Amino acid sequence: MRHFTFNDWKIYGHNTMNFNAQIKSRLLAEFDNRLKTELSTDLYAFIANVRLDKGESFHEAVDVIFNRDGATGLRSFLNEMIELLEDMQAENDEMLE
Repeated sequence: MRHFTFNDWKIYGHNTMNFNAQIKSRLLAEFDNRLKTELSTDLYAFIANVRLDKGESFHEAVDVIFNRDGATGLRSFLNEMIELLEDMQAENDEMLE
């Protein structure tokens, strides 16, 4: 049986963090693509305009959701954001008619 040293665990933790960062990055890239194709905006404009309840930044909220709920929870949150934005856009379009 192999015994792990502190450095083994440190390296493992670092690789896990990189993997988690890659997952978050991929999910945010998918979200950005949906913003562009479905709502004619992008992630930078969304971040500049979004205001969260507790004064957290969008990135802080993403980190909290990812750490608490994992990739599936973050994907659900981002999908709900798209749905909310689509509903708001539809309401604005109705008001302009």
